[in-house]
Amino acid sequence: MEVQRETLRLRESELKELQNSINNNIGTSQYADAVDYVASLLDNDGLEVEKDKLKLVKKCLLRGSDDSRIHIPQNLDADEEAFIMREYAGISRSVQSFGSRRTCNKSSRNFNVIRSQSFVDASIAQAGCLPEFAKLEVAQQKKLFELLSFSSLQKWDFNVFDVAEIDAENALLFVAWAVICSPYSQIAMADELQKAGVEVSQRKNEFLGYDFTDIDLTIDGVKLINYIRLIQDGYQDTPYHNRIHAADVVQTLNSLLQMAALRFPFEKEDLFLLLVSAVVHDVKHPGRNNAFQVNSFSDLALQWNDISVLESEHVSYAWKSMLKDKECLFLCNADKDTSKLHAVRKKIIDAVLHTDMSKHFAGVSKIKAAAAGKSWDQLEPSVQWDVLVYMLHMADISNPAKGDPMFKLWTDRCLEEFFLQGDKEREMGVPISPNCDRNTTKRPDSQVGFIKFVVRPAYEVLGEIIPAVKDEILPQIDTNLVYWDEQKKLDGSV
Repeated sequence: MEVQRETLRLRESELKELQNSINNNIGTSQYADAVDYVASLLDNDGLEVEKDKLKLVKKCLLRGSDDSRIHIPQNLDADEEAFIMREYAGISRSVQSFGSRRTCNKSSRNFNVIRSQSFVDASIAQAGCLPEFAKLEVAQQKKLFELLSFSSLQKWDFNVFDVAEIDAENALLFVAWAVICSPYSQIAMADELQKAGVEVSQRKNEFLGYDFTDIDLTIDGVKLINYIRLIQDGYQDTPYHNRIHAADVVQTLNSLLQMAALRFPFEKEDLFLLLVSAVVHDVKHPGRNNAFQVNSFSDLALQWNDISVLESEHVSYAWKSMLKDKECLFLCNADKDTSKLHAVRKKIIDAVLHTDMSKHFAGVSKIKAAAAGKSWDQLEPSVQWDVLVYMLHMADISNPAKGDPMFKLWTDRCLEEFFLQGDKEREMGVPISPNCDRNTTKRPDSQVGFIKFVVRPAYEVLGEIIPAVKDEILPQIDTNLVYWDEQKKLDGSV
């Protein structure tokens, strides 16, 4: 009975929090008076009413509905309506509901740090521990468990090379699993440690994370892990654009999302798709950039008509890999609801294509004009998604904004990949790309211009949207810029 009372208390607290969220975000809704009236009945202990039913009514009112209305001719039957509205109005009801602005729903509340109050019958929760984790020595398991706690994964100064030191081959798998499958991934690691006799201080209901078990998409956790494992295998052994970089982008994106969490009631479905986009964003990268592909008339450039060559290949491979292997198709019922699958596919493609650096300055200008200085509820749903996509791009170019030693390690890896491209260009007798000539490129010079004209202005715009970026990340960028300026003086390049 005490457990039941506590459960009811938590549910009632959740409803009150949801009501406060609605009041804060949308002011007076069409249901506000009704919610207040039902709440007054519930608060009246002397009134003989069936309070469980009233609570259900209140819950339904708080969920609200989409107020946007479209005119649908009444003489259309169901089959005609689907075709006509899709072909001539560009509207699919399932797609519209997936991406539409909602006043509030279970998928958008408290995504950032939630306590798992119960463990639902969901496959993400049941996926269990990774065999790659279980096979590690206990000391390594313990260290990895600490690194992959959600509180650790949301830190800007997280060092992904610490994960790679334990298991470089599975760095992406571990980080993506820990972030996307949180809090159940952390619970699984804790269970594995306890089997080995290691005491874990947290109880199961104290682990934090996204908990994507309640999103509108139904996710098969086992197949999701299979997919991440397959994508990880698709990353090449290049100096920079490898699985460690992908793991870093996933974690960095998570850190940015957590910085924004208190201010932005993100749609959890969008967060899930964005994190998956981070996992796949550079898969199959050959270590030679778009300019090289185009200038050398490579097969990839010819296939993708010189347009976002590598990014198109990354996302194409990601979808081919998912759809050709049923054990990796983690979107349950995707074959039965193709409209939702198309909506998901469209968003992942959009996110990955916007990591193309040729879109950088246009993207910064767009976000600055559309979102900087505005509250989240002032933004249209399409702009909200654009902000999320921008955050993925910011995570992708975050290396110069990280602390010591990360920004130095990433610089060395990036330049080594550039130099290998320059060596190939020299061998081919074509002009060597900027920063790719190992005989003339100076390490500090390569960073100063990139930080001053690309990274810092872009993070300044993000700082106007997310105050924590201005407070935490911009000072680190300035510190790194001072370091590289000092290195330029030591090199005699100024």
